[in-house]
Amino acid sequence: MTSNYGFAVIVSVTLLAACASPISKEVKRELKAPVDCSTAKQDIALLEKEKASTAEQAAAGVTSILPIGLITGLVSGTAGDKAKVATGEYNKQLVAKIAEIKSTCGVK
Repeated sequence: MTSNYGFAVIVSVTLLAACASPISKEVKRELKAPVDCSTAKQDIALLEKEKASTAEQAAAGVTSILPIGLITGLVSGTAGDKAKVATGEYNKQLVAKIAEIKSTCGVK
């Protein structure tokens, strides 16, 4: 009975991780928004904080290739976001946006 409960918890956690997008809506908006020098330092801080760690990249990669993660990612529309995080593309986008803000606004 206890092993069934443990298995159910593991499956539930995996499903929740597989459904969640690793990229917040706020950061998606920030990456697409034009540079606003009046909020440059706050925007840079947000983007720096958002950079995915190696552990998050690995977790996104694992949940995106597991069969249940792949299916839920496709159904929930988070598969593309997970792939961007897992491959490092997301971090490249963050770094590019930070550089754009710094160069446009003269922030160091």
